[in-house]
Amino acid sequence: MRFMDMRGLKLGPWKLLKLTVEGFVEDEMPTYAAALAYQGLFSLFPFLLFLIALLGFLHLPEFFDWLRGQAAYVLPAQALDQVNPVIDQLQQRQGGLLSIGIIIALWSSSAAVRSLMHALNAAYDVPETRPVWKRFPLSVFYTLGLVVMLMLVTALMILGPQVMGWIAEKVGLQDFVVLLWSLLRWPLMILLMMMAVAVIYNVAPCVKHRFRFITPGSVLAVVAWVAASLAFGFYVKHFGNYNAMYGSVGAIIVLLLYFYISAAVLLLGAELNAAIEQHLPHDPPPADNA
Repeated sequence: MRFMDMRGLKLGPWKLLKLTVEGFVEDEMPTYAAALAYQGLFSLFPFLLFLIALLGFLHLPEFFDWLRGQAAYVLPAQALDQVNPVIDQLQQRQGGLLSIGIIIALWSSSAAVRSLMHALNAAYDVPETRPVWKRFPLSVFYTLGLVVMLMLVTALMILGPQVMGWIAEKVGLQDFVVLLWSLLRWPLMILLMMMAVAVIYNVAPCVKHRFRFITPGSVLAVVAWVAASLAFGFYVKHFGNYNAMYGSVGAIIVLLLYFYISAAVLLLGAELNAAIEQHLPHDPPPADNA
């Protein structure tokens, strides 16, 4: 596994932190984070449409029974009469809805990825030299890669216990395997997240550098994201009564704020990597990927 080589870096931790924060502000990363948060929210609903249509093809009646139960729990009877036929229709296999969901989800999500590419170019202080005909398919390809990675991580979290339980039955070491999975589950998740962030930092900006799976920026982004998620969840649970203040749009506001925090820490990690690479004497200056 390749790590970032920081030998020759003549920056103390406080100087490096100062350069990172200054770059974050001067490169207008908060503005980019706001744009990414909005586009992430905008692409969420087409993705959910695609996901629900896909579930119709997978024949999961238990899921739709659960969905009806949740709808009955939160909706009045008059609204439920309108929602249940929609759920029944979604449960049917509809190739048209699935195709439309894929197209809209890819279009909206790839737009967010292109915005991320521009933001990372700003972090590295390089112009975008890739032509439009190259950027668009790249953004679609990166979007598909992120979706596949997200599905793999989700499958790991959901199916991991079942797979480990099956292995435990085969080898006859149930207690040991359960303990091993409980110890490795979250470290493995964090490692996968660091690798995913490092891939984004390597392929999205218009720069050439050695591919590294673990970088200081990816470590910072994941650690800051976990800490910010815990702090934000605690705040919303105990202090932020958004439903009382904003009514039915409170959940959307909370989700938008969470997307903004996630985008901000991702861009902060990119600024850290850029500050390090710009002060490494043995690294060549950034060049475009065109």
